[in-house]
Amino acid sequence: MTSTCTIRGKSSGVPVTDSVTGAVTFPAGEVVYSGQCRVRPMTSRGGGTVEAGGAELFTFDYLVSVPFAVTGVREGMPVTIDSSPDPDLVGIVVEIRKVDRGETITARRLSCNEVV
Repeated sequence: MTSTCTIRGKSSGVPVTDSVTGAVTFPAGEVVYSGQCRVRPMTSRGGGTVEAGGAELFTFDYLVSVPFAVTGVREGMPVTIDSSPDPDLVGIVVEIRKVDRGETITARRLSCNEVV
């Protein structure tokens, strides 16, 4: 695992709207995990399209692996890639869609989406 990431819980705070730009910012949730990870594209499923608010968006699928000992990770949590040998990954935020669980797994594998 050569990258690092931060996984946060969903925020329960009140969003703030910038009066000048109109941009809405949601408060960050509590850190569930911060440390080593591995990020790779999900080539078996690839990306896809989704419709949101009448607009068609393209999704990129990633598999993010964290150490098996990491617990408390749930679907819907955001994952921020903090560092990576691939500089284009740094700073992206993906959302966890599925968490692999099991007694014989060697890493906690997270199926994630980045919507752009």
